[in-house]
Amino acid sequence: MIRWIGAAMIIFGAGSFGISKTVQFYRQQRLLRSFLHMLELLQCELTYTLYPLPKLCRITAERSDRLPASSLRCFASLLDRGLARSIAAREAFSDVKCVLPPDAGTAVLELFSALGRYDLDGEIKLLKLARQRLNTALERGETEKRPMAKGYALLGVCTGAAVAILLV
Repeated sequence: MIRWIGAAMIIFGAGSFGISKTVQFYRQQRLLRSFLHMLELLQCELTYTLYPLPKLCRITAERSDRLPASSLRCFASLLDRGLARSIAAREAFSDVKCVLPPDAGTAVLELFSALGRYDLDGEIKLLKLARQRLNTALERGETEKRPMAKGYALLGVCTGAAVAILLV
């Protein structure tokens, strides 16, 4: 009886490791889509309003998803306190950078470090460039990592089953 419980625990543990890797991939892809949506909203607000950057960020955060919105609100509050844009961006988006792929996290940091320095045309070009970089990261994740993500779940369950068979 104890062997069977141990075997079930091994299968569950190895399987949950593989499934957690798969879930992490899908969360990353969903977060990339959320950031793309946030950048589109930011571009629309920037194009049609003349608000200062902190207010612009707050308005955009109200219509964005949870994690991008919280980072954007934090960025706006740090700007209101008088921090430099680069420092405020680094602090506000530090939690996002570890969740996003490295190139996408860097694109977000570079965008918000430079936002507010140029005229309207330059700002829109910056936003388009950042959206293009995030789209590239999203497409690369779809083509490269999606097959691997499903393989992680299967590999975890199969490895757990193999170890359980050897032990039982």
